Amino acid sequence: MNEKPKFGFVVEYVKDINIAKKFYVETMNLDIQREHPNYIQFDTFAIATDEPMGAETKQEIYWLVNDIDNVFDFLSQKAEICLAIQEVPFGKVFGVRDPDGFPCYILELATKRPSKKIS
Repeated sequence: MNEKPKFGFVVEYVKDINIAKKFYVETMNLDIQREHPNYIQFDTFAIATDEPMGAETKQEIYWLVNDIDNVFDFLSQKAEICLAIQEVPFGKVFGVRDPDGFPCYILELATKRPSKKIS
């Protein structure tokens, strides 16, 4: 294979696409790239109400920000906080729940991280 696959997006299967759409557009401030009655695609994330392609898996979704304190203040007025801001080796993180109860983690990467960049 000569072509290297590149990351496309993550799909989260939701109960009510309209409630989820409102949360991700109005609360998380995401822009819709494509929309279908059972599927909405954002830049690297999508929501859908049809059946998943594979077996149910657990995943964590992280949204990167530059000013976690400002984003925390904004989201704490609009969403349920499921994890208060915490210092981690790679930065700061907090979590909010989407309308289906899935955690969305908000991450501000540390300027100096303990991991090494590879190429």
